[in-house]
This record gives sequence, C-alpha cells and structure tokens, in this order.
Amino acid sequence: MRSVYGEYRGPTGVSASVSNKTEGLEDLRSAVDAVSDKLGRRLKFLVGKPGLDGHSNGAEQIAVRARDCGMDITYDGIRLTPEEIVTAALEQDAHVVGLSILSGSHVPLVEDLMDRMREAGLGHVPVIVGGIIPEEDAKRLKGFGVARVYTPKDFELNTIMKDIVALVDPKAVAAE
Repeated sequence: MRSVYGEYRGPTGVSASVSNKTEGLEDLRSAVDAVSDKLGRRLKFLVGKPGLDGHSNGAEQIAVRARDCGMDITYDGIRLTPEEIVTAALEQDAHVVGLSILSGSHVPLVEDLMDRMREAGLGHVPVIVGGIIPEEDAKRLKGFGVARVYTPKDFELNTIMKDIVALVDPKAVAAE
C-alpha cells in the first residue's frame, strides 16, 4: 500500500520553542549543560513510537520536557519502524533513544530494534522504553539491553530526565 499510495505522516511532533512553563528545571538544565559540555555538543535524545500504536501523548510529554531541559530532541511522530528509528539514531548521532509503546507489542519491537542497534554499531547507546509493560516483560526488555523501563507509575518527568542525563554521564547526577 505504501509503495502505491505513499505514507501518511500525521501531524505529531514537538516544536523547537521552549515552553513558558519551565520553572523548577534549573538544576536539570545545568546537568544537561554540563553533560553537553563534556560531550562537545548538545545531548541528543531521539524519541520514537515504533509499531502501529497511535497514542502519542506520553512520547510528546517526554519530548517536550527533554526539550525544556535543554536537550536536543527529535520526535518524528507515530508508527515508525525499528529500522527507521535506528537509521535516525545513526544519522543524528543520538546519545539516548527513547521508545514509547502502548500497543502491547513491546517485546518483538524492542528485540528487533536492539538487534538493529547492535548491527549498526549503536550497542553503546542507551535505550529507554515507556508504556504499559508488565514486570516480567520489563525484565525481558532489560535482557535485550534496554537501560530503563518506565510504566504509568513512573509519571515524574523530572526523575526520568535525571535518569537520561545519568545514562549519558553517570557522574552528572551522582552528587544529588
């Protein structure tokens, strides 16, 4: 169908403009700045929605908070393939890849993505996954190499942002 009719990309994503509701983010911004200085460029965070899941709210909230904390964020919307996400991570030299999956297909999608990450030479790039993920599935995802798994009980966005900074530079938030 795509080869005949093309691919529709719904209007999802995150603007480059920083929100005006950023109070309380000073420490996180400082941590992102410090890590970015060590990296020699802005911390790059790629957020992807693999599979057929059309629920983009959580991914957009994560992407907006990351942007407001000073990260260089890319979120290209819903229904990406693992191959498209890995290609974007490679082309953009991402420091962290975040996946949002609410379709229940997290195990096969993440396994495929992690295999592709390693094949592309990106096995060192931390991958985090968020969604409705049972505890035993979370253990499987971590067995594939996923660094962190977030579920609805992990709703504190600033904690997730601290985790992302720590994954890129464990010393950055060790002092807290």
